[in-house]
Amino acid sequence: MNRQKRGKGGFTIVELLTVMGVIALLIGLLVPALNMVKDYSREIQQKAQFHSIDVGLEMFKNDFGVYPESDENSYRVPAHPIDPTYYCGATKLAEAMVGLDLLGFHPKSGFTASGLNDLDGVGVGAGVVQIYDAINGINVPNVYVETGSQNIDVRKKYIDLEHANAYRIDDIYVNWGSFNRYNFLLCDVYAKKRQSGKKTGMPILYYRARTAYKFQNYLWSDLGSDQNAAQNDDIYNYWDNERLLALGDPEQGTTILHPLRTGTVVDDLQRFEEMILNKQVQTATKTAAFPDGVKRPYRADSYILISAGKDGLYGTADDVLNFEKGKE
Repeated sequence: MNRQKRGKGGFTIVELLTVMGVIALLIGLLVPALNMVKDYSREIQQKAQFHSIDVGLEMFKNDFGVYPESDENSYRVPAHPIDPTYYCGATKLAEAMVGLDLLGFHPKSGFTASGLNDLDGVGVGAGVVQIYDAINGINVPNVYVETGSQNIDVRKKYIDLEHANAYRIDDIYVNWGSFNRYNFLLCDVYAKKRQSGKKTGMPILYYRARTAYKFQNYLWSDLGSDQNAAQNDDIYNYWDNERLLALGDPEQGTTILHPLRTGTVVDDLQRFEEMILNKQVQTATKTAAFPDGVKRPYRADSYILISAGKDGLYGTADDVLNFEKGKE
């Protein structure tokens, strides 16, 4: 009797395990590559946003002759006479680009958290007017200067809102400290879900170059007796955004500190200097008499923008800047 021919059987256990092992190996090789592509894509998006801000800042300078100021009002000596509420480089950048209330920048702005300005320069009195009203809306007439309609007519946006990523401080931070919760910040493209329910990136830090100074040469003696209020003689002033850095992580607060603001002043200033120094210039200018060379930052005649990058922390290797190190 002829024996019936057996049909082909399925995969053996060994074969299945081999195939699964190969697939796992391929996934292990592919996932890091995909993450690298994703990170590179985000970096390109961030630089594109910086480009939009660059265009806006150049338009602002064309209108007013200077880039927007970036100093922290509460660190002025004396503190801002009209509104000493925390108002730093990052918040001033947002106001300059889209306005304190997203309706556009007002040319008579005093760059304060409250929207007040002292138009007659005398101090508190008739000349102190509400240029913006981010809480109640601008429909409240500003009788000293203009009506609500006139106020809007003189406004200008220097960047489209869809490119601005503008969010209120309380959209980002659980604890906003002494900042005005209604003020806006321009956020980077590395968005995360916040406890407010909004999905936002981290604020873009803005520092305007102080072109009256020629070096970025931090010295402890520059600080004087009052570390926080000191205005040293460097081109870029670390204190312009220190109040915002002091808020820490948006969700965890000061339980997670930014490496750029640990609270140890010497380390923070040195880390900031290290981030922005142009080492090519420093190396090229080293001599026997000046072994450290000339310390000059990148973009010494304009401004610096800083994104916290993927990890959301300022002062780490993944930060994105508006310049390429090693290039001019």
